[in-house]
Amino acid sequence: MERSIRERSITGRPMENPMNSVVVNSQSSSFVSSFVETVRAVFGKVAGLAVALHNRREINQLATADAAMLRDLGLTPTDVEGALSQPLWRDPSAQLVAAQMDWRSSAKAAKHDNFVGLHA
Repeated sequence: MERSIRERSITGRPMENPMNSVVVNSQSSSFVSSFVETVRAVFGKVAGLAVALHNRREINQLATADAAMLRDLGLTPTDVEGALSQPLWRDPSAQLVAAQMDWRSSAKAAKHDNFVGLHA
């Protein structure tokens, strides 16, 4: 009598083994989490490509600017051309930021050298 009580649920149906359900749930949970991670990775790549294409369109507008305007931004026409020569999937704005940082650091160094030269 005791055995039949343990094997049957309240509804009278045999109870499933809890260890089997844990394994199935663990496997399906693992599948779902790996699927979610894959979808996130794909959407991340697509979003990165969309940002790169948007920035490329913006930089194409800079390519039409004259050298004086670019110089005010800390860039040269060569910097813009170099950024646009990157492969389509790469964000060209990163190269422009690096070029601008180089320009700023060299401009600061030149100011420092001029200041030191005046007071020497």
